[in-house]
Amino acid sequence: MESDCWEVGSEFHDPECELEHDNERVTWPGELVYFLASGRLPVLLLKDIIGDRVLHYPDFFCWDVIEYWQRQGIRTRPYRVYFSNGKINVDYSSVPKRGVVLAVNYFGTDDGKEWMDYKSQHDILLIEDHSHSPVSQWACTSIADYAFSSLRKTLPISEGGAFWSPNGSIMPAAPTVHFEPTHKKKAMALKQRYLKGEPIAKNNFLALFAEGEQILAEGEPLLASSHSYNRVKKGFPIAYIDSRRKNLDVLCDNLNERCHEYIELLDFSSVHSPFGAVFKCLDSSLRTELRAYLIANNVYCAIHWPQKEGCVTRESKVLSECLITVPIDQRYTKTDMCIVAQLINRFFENERI
Repeated sequence: MESDCWEVGSEFHDPECELEHDNERVTWPGELVYFLASGRLPVLLLKDIIGDRVLHYPDFFCWDVIEYWQRQGIRTRPYRVYFSNGKINVDYSSVPKRGVVLAVNYFGTDDGKEWMDYKSQHDILLIEDHSHSPVSQWACTSIADYAFSSLRKTLPISEGGAFWSPNGSIMPAAPTVHFEPTHKKKAMALKQRYLKGEPIAKNNFLALFAEGEQILAEGEPLLASSHSYNRVKKGFPIAYIDSRRKNLDVLCDNLNERCHEYIELLDFSSVHSPFGAVFKCLDSSLRTELRAYLIANNVYCAIHWPQKEGCVTRESKVLSECLITVPIDQRYTKTDMCIVAQLINRFFENERI
């Protein structure tokens, strides 16, 4: 990232980016794709199709989204997932053989074969969340009834999510009104100026981001703004996918052996478009210390996901407290990834004795 004010992570800025140009892209899966304001809206649009059935979701998930669906009158029940062999796995004995089921491609690590087999063998209405890897092999070859992706997690847009039916099921009616991203567009523009070294107070754009998030989180189903739609309608830039893979490799290649005694990288060996460099720390206190150290050095790592005490299993709560996601997206260069790796190395060499 060429900038006068170096940092890695946090919200996207507005770089007048490649999304404005006719670069090579992977087209969106599905013959009919709705571009909505956010990734939490597709399930709400499916409310009439779900009816009085229960939505079964993985116990490790974004709890804010689950609560949003519950407030909208959708009944929910968790099924078990667990961490082993570098991945988050599904305990299929806890997944119903009939009903409505949400599957998640965690961090882009899953090829979806087990879910497609399960769908073929059982009478379920399958909804898939591809937010962490919108055009993965699984997303592009899915046989699910419905699928969605929160595109603003991987693309520099103020808001936006894709919603489609992989197997050609009837889509619910689409919203007719577009979202107005005033707060987030202004925040992205201010962050761009901040990164260029202009005297912009960081709290100014952080407050705008927070306001924009609140509006998105509580709003009614809306289409994405024309600004975001025009950036994403042609597909996902191949250059962005390549950047993530290369950046992950550079970061991991530059971590020393001592790091691997304390943190375990999720298995991205067969993944073309990883979401981030996701590490599982030995324990929650280590994750807290490492994250604080990186923040002090301008590296802002997301937490997937903060869980609500008493609302999830102890297993999922502990997992959420041990994971840390280092950004590796298209904003960053090989040099940036080397700096981040050096910081992590320094933490384990000097801070964690």
